[in-house]
Amino acid sequence: MTASKEKPMTPLTRSLAVLALSALPLLAQPGLEMPGPGSGPRGGRMARVLDLTEAQKTSIQAIHEKHRPDMTARREAVRLAQTALQAAFRDAATPEAQLRTLHDKASAARFEMMLAGRSIRQEVDAVLTPEQRAKAADLRGTAQAHRRERMHHLRRAAGMAG
Repeated sequence: MTASKEKPMTPLTRSLAVLALSALPLLAQPGLEMPGPGSGPRGGRMARVLDLTEAQKTSIQAIHEKHRPDMTARREAVRLAQTALQAAFRDAATPEAQLRTLHDKASAARFEMMLAGRSIRQEVDAVLTPEQRAKAADLRGTAQAHRRERMHHLRRAAGMAG
Protein backbone atom coordinates (compact mmCIF):
# COMPACT_ATOMS: atom_id res chain seq x y z
CA MET A 1 0.00 0.00 0.00
CA THR A 2 1.38 3.42 -0.88
CA ALA A 3 1.53 6.30 1.58
CA SER A 4 -1.09 8.24 -0.37
CA LYS A 5 -3.69 5.49 0.10
CA GLU A 6 -3.12 4.89 3.82
CA LYS A 7 -5.89 6.01 6.12
CA PRO A 8 -4.83 8.23 9.03
CA MET A 9 -4.97 6.67 12.48
CA THR A 10 -8.19 7.40 14.31
CA PRO A 11 -7.92 8.46 17.97
CA LEU A 12 -9.31 5.06 19.01
CA THR A 13 -6.77 3.18 16.90
CA ARG A 14 -3.96 5.33 18.22
CA SER A 15 -5.11 4.79 21.81
CA LEU A 16 -5.34 1.04 21.33
CA ALA A 17 -1.90 0.93 19.71
CA VAL A 18 -0.34 2.94 22.55
CA LEU A 19 -2.08 0.71 25.09
CA ALA A 20 -0.85 -2.44 23.35
CA LEU A 21 2.71 -1.13 23.08
CA SER A 22 2.70 0.01 26.70
CA ALA A 23 1.51 -3.39 27.86
CA LEU A 24 4.10 -5.42 25.91
CA PRO A 25 6.86 -5.23 28.52
CA LEU A 26 4.52 -6.45 31.22
CA LEU A 27 2.99 -9.13 29.09
CA ALA A 28 6.39 -10.53 28.36
CA GLN A 29 6.87 -11.31 32.02
CA PRO A 30 5.20 -14.60 32.87
CA GLY A 31 4.04 -14.51 36.44
CA LEU A 32 5.79 -11.24 37.33
CA GLU A 33 2.68 -9.30 38.17
CA MET A 34 1.22 -12.05 40.28
CA PRO A 35 1.16 -11.10 43.94
CA GLY A 36 2.59 -13.41 46.53
CA PRO A 37 0.49 -16.47 47.37
CA GLY A 38 -2.48 -15.66 49.50
CA SER A 39 -2.28 -11.88 48.87
CA GLY A 40 -5.20 -11.62 46.49
CA PRO A 41 -7.57 -13.62 44.31
CA ARG A 42 -4.87 -14.78 41.91
CA GLY A 43 -2.27 -15.40 44.60
CA GLY A 44 -4.78 -17.29 46.73
CA ARG A 45 -5.79 -19.41 43.76
CA MET A 46 -2.15 -20.19 42.99
CA ALA A 47 -1.55 -21.16 46.62
CA ARG A 48 -4.55 -23.48 46.52
CA VAL A 49 -3.69 -25.03 43.16
CA LEU A 50 -0.09 -25.66 44.25
CA ASP A 51 -1.26 -26.78 47.71
CA LEU A 52 1.34 -24.59 49.41
CA THR A 53 2.12 -25.05 53.08
CA GLU A 54 1.92 -22.04 55.39
CA ALA A 55 5.73 -21.96 55.50
CA GLN A 56 5.90 -21.89 51.70
CA LYS A 57 3.30 -19.11 51.53
CA THR A 58 5.27 -17.05 54.04
CA SER A 59 8.58 -17.64 52.22
CA ILE A 60 7.17 -16.76 48.82
CA GLN A 61 5.47 -13.66 50.16
CA ALA A 62 8.80 -12.57 51.70
CA ILE A 63 10.56 -13.11 48.35
CA HIS A 64 8.01 -10.93 46.56
CA GLU A 65 8.18 -8.24 49.26
CA LYS A 66 11.98 -8.22 49.13
CA HIS A 67 11.96 -7.64 45.36
CA ARG A 68 8.95 -5.31 45.18
CA PRO A 69 10.91 -1.99 45.26
CA ASP A 70 13.36 -3.19 42.61
CA MET A 71 10.60 -4.45 40.33
CA THR A 72 8.65 -1.20 40.76
CA ALA A 73 11.73 0.76 39.71
CA ARG A 74 12.36 -1.56 36.76
CA ARG A 75 8.75 -1.27 35.56
CA GLU A 76 9.03 2.51 35.76
CA ALA A 77 12.29 2.43 33.79
CA VAL A 78 10.58 0.34 31.10
CA ARG A 79 7.60 2.70 31.03
CA LEU A 80 9.82 5.77 30.68
CA ALA A 81 11.97 4.18 27.97
CA GLN A 82 8.86 3.09 26.01
CA THR A 83 7.32 6.55 26.35
CA ALA A 84 10.50 8.22 25.06
CA LEU A 85 10.66 5.81 22.13
CA GLN A 86 7.00 6.33 21.23
CA ALA A 87 7.37 10.12 21.39
CA ALA A 88 10.44 9.97 19.16
CA PHE A 89 8.61 7.80 16.63
CA ARG A 90 5.78 10.32 16.45
CA ASP A 91 8.25 13.11 15.66
CA ALA A 92 9.12 12.86 11.97
CA ALA A 93 12.28 14.92 12.59
CA THR A 94 13.81 12.30 14.90
CA PRO A 95 16.88 10.83 13.18
CA GLU A 96 17.06 7.08 12.70
CA ALA A 97 20.20 6.85 14.84
CA GLN A 98 18.34 8.39 17.79
CA LEU A 99 15.40 6.00 17.26
CA ARG A 100 17.82 3.08 17.33
CA THR A 101 19.40 4.34 20.56
CA LEU A 102 16.01 4.80 22.21
CA HIS A 103 14.90 1.38 20.99
CA ASP A 104 18.05 -0.19 22.42
CA LYS A 105 17.42 1.53 25.77
CA ALA A 106 13.80 0.35 25.88
CA SER A 107 14.83 -3.16 24.89
CA ALA A 108 17.57 -3.24 27.52
CA ALA A 109 15.13 -2.05 30.20
CA ARG A 110 12.66 -4.80 29.25
CA PHE A 111 15.43 -7.39 29.25
CA GLU A 112 16.65 -6.29 32.69
CA MET A 113 13.11 -6.62 34.00
CA MET A 114 12.86 -10.10 32.45
CA LEU A 115 16.12 -11.12 34.14
CA ALA A 116 14.90 -9.80 37.49
CA GLY A 117 11.63 -11.70 37.07
CA ARG A 118 13.56 -14.85 36.22
CA SER A 119 15.63 -14.44 39.37
CA ILE A 120 12.49 -14.06 41.49
CA ARG A 121 10.93 -17.10 39.82
CA GLN A 122 14.08 -19.12 40.56
CA GLU A 123 13.94 -18.06 44.22
CA VAL A 124 10.28 -19.05 44.42
CA ASP A 125 10.94 -22.33 42.63
CA ALA A 126 13.56 -23.19 45.26
CA VAL A 127 10.78 -23.08 47.88
CA LEU A 128 8.55 -25.45 45.90
CA THR A 129 8.63 -29.22 45.64
CA PRO A 130 9.40 -30.73 42.21
CA GLU A 131 5.68 -31.45 41.69
CA GLN A 132 4.73 -27.90 42.63
CA ARG A 133 7.39 -26.50 40.28
CA ALA A 134 5.99 -28.54 37.39
CA LYS A 135 2.44 -27.43 38.16
CA ALA A 136 3.56 -23.77 38.47
CA ALA A 137 5.33 -24.00 35.10
CA ASP A 138 2.13 -25.35 33.53
CA LEU A 139 0.12 -22.51 35.06
CA ARG A 140 2.60 -19.92 33.79
CA GLY A 141 2.37 -21.42 30.31
CA THR A 142 -1.41 -21.27 30.38
CA ALA A 143 -1.36 -17.67 31.62
CA GLN A 144 1.10 -16.71 28.89
CA ALA A 145 -1.13 -18.28 26.24
CA HIS A 146 -4.10 -16.27 27.59
CA ARG A 147 -2.05 -13.05 27.48
CA ARG A 148 -1.04 -13.75 23.87
CA GLU A 149 -4.66 -14.35 22.94
CA ARG A 150 -5.74 -11.06 24.58
CA MET A 151 -3.00 -9.21 22.69
CA HIS A 152 -4.12 -10.84 19.45
CA HIS A 153 -7.67 -9.60 20.06
CA LEU A 154 -6.41 -6.11 20.93
CA ARG A 155 -4.38 -5.96 17.74
CA ARG A 156 -7.32 -7.17 15.66
CA ALA A 157 -9.60 -4.58 17.29
CA ALA A 158 -7.04 -1.84 16.63
CA GLY A 159 -6.74 -2.93 13.00
CA MET A 160 -10.49 -3.01 12.50
CA ALA A 161 -11.01 0.40 14.15
CA GLY A 162 -8.49 2.10 11.81
